[in-house]
Amino acid sequence: MTVPESGRPTRPRLKPRTFLIAGLVLLFTIYSGRQVGFTITTFWEVWSNPLWEKFWPVPWEWVLDRHNVINPLIETFQIAIISTLIGCGLALPISFIISPLTTPNKPTYLVAKGIMNVVRAVPDLFWAKLLVTAVGIGAFAGSWALSIFSLAVMVKLFSETVDSADPRPLEAARAAGGRHTPAVRTGVLPTVFPSYVAYSLYVFELNIRASIVLGLVGAGGIGRVVEAQRQYFRFDRVLGI
Repeated sequence: MTVPESGRPTRPRLKPRTFLIAGLVLLFTIYSGRQVGFTITTFWEVWSNPLWEKFWPVPWEWVLDRHNVINPLIETFQIAIISTLIGCGLALPISFIISPLTTPNKPTYLVAKGIMNVVRAVPDLFWAKLLVTAVGIGAFAGSWALSIFSLAVMVKLFSETVDSADPRPLEAARAAGGRHTPAVRTGVLPTVFPSYVAYSLYVFELNIRASIVLGLVGAGGIGRVVEAQRQYFRFDRVLGI
């Protein structure tokens, strides 16, 4: 059985506007690359730089020494764990406060929302620099910087999950005479808690990477070792780390 010609779906045709937009994006990309000096010639010149020879051979005896790399690496995981627990722990009640579905009142919602918007707008490197200046170089500054970062990220993700939760269990709990906090705990928390756990694991993964970067500004962890060896031009050790 053949499909009538009139019943066959027609292939969608690309509009001239699509080609125009694609061409403009391509031209802007090429222009941006030239402005920042990113060209194929520059790319190959970088890879042919004799400085790359300083990355070899890797001093494995130094890399595998416990005091040189292993202990700072363990410290990096400790920073990530502590900051995740603090940040995600504080984010749980704050997320319910800044969600229109579960906020106790409008003034509290507006104040908490405004504070979290400001906290989220500040980069984690700024917090690290600020805390390193205030309390000194070390893991303590890195832990608190990442705790603030974890709080900002977790509140953003989890509060949106609370916003999209089914309101009917909460309405039923309130209709039964439940107060605000018990109604939220029984009507909303069980449905969104799996997402909270998943987001916490995601934030922990972010903190492991971020703790390495924060170490470059003196906030502890393996990043501080990388920065120290880079300043000594020991690129072979940097590659080993």
